Amino acid sequence: MYESCLDTFNNESANQKITTGIKELDDYLHGGIALRKITEFVSKSGNGKTQMCLQLSLNVQRPKSLGGLEGKALYIDTRQDFNPLRLKELATHLESRWGKVIPELNATKMVQNVNYVCCPNVPKLIANILSLDRFLSEQPDIKLIVIDSLSFSLRMIEEIAERNSVLFELHNNMRRLLRNNDVALVVTNELTHRLVRNRFTISPALGDFHGHLLNERIWFSRAQNSCHGILVGKTLQSHKLIGLFKIKHDGINNAIDRTHGNHKAAKRTKMSL
Repeated sequence: MYESCLDTFNNESANQKITTGIKELDDYLHGGIALRKITEFVSKSGNGKTQMCLQLSLNVQRPKSLGGLEGKALYIDTRQDFNPLRLKELATHLESRWGKVIPELNATKMVQNVNYVCCPNVPKLIANILSLDRFLSEQPDIKLIVIDSLSFSLRMIEEIAERNSVLFELHNNMRRLLRNNDVALVVTNELTHRLVRNRFTISPALGDFHGHLLNERIWFSRAQNSCHGILVGKTLQSHKLIGLFKIKHDGINNAIDRTHGNHKAAKRTKMSL
């Protein structure tokens, strides 16, 4: 059945977002991570991708008044380095902040609301994605799916044609999943070196084909004073800096105070992907 553009604009799922906890990033995303879209976090190792995914797995459980969806999360781990202790630490800090006024934000309960599956190879990753429609019908409270990382297993496929074929199949299945369910899909990706016109350049793994199929690509980079930069844009040439953050014991926090010094640090962040 056809619907008007206004109906599409006013669609409830289109207006539901999951806060990232970083004001500048939430502002850019018009409230946070959107449902029915694929959002990618890309960076070198140690720049906050997994920390953000863990934080989102808890933020999705917040009440809507606090930027959440009162939902649950599914965490698909391909690198076998998921850290439940870190998740519990973040949940404990979230409880200490909001638990007195919102009893539902209990650390143990929040950790329990994050479903986990390990997919160390491509066949298992594909099998799990194919089974998600049924899983979501049984678990309708799931509002966030994280794949950390999408590129890790795929990069083990040496033949480019085979890798692209698998990637195309994965994207088809992910798109079908998003069409049928009110859920946000977040994937992580790594930076790699590509030979372009006889010069090596830094770019996200999985190539341009993958990049074109994403709704949002968020870059994390390293800056000075233990800060990390947030950059947006599909390509390295088109990305722009929108903010800074710090990774602390209680999670990812804003690091911008709008001072001249921080503005200078932000500019330098562009050079430190």
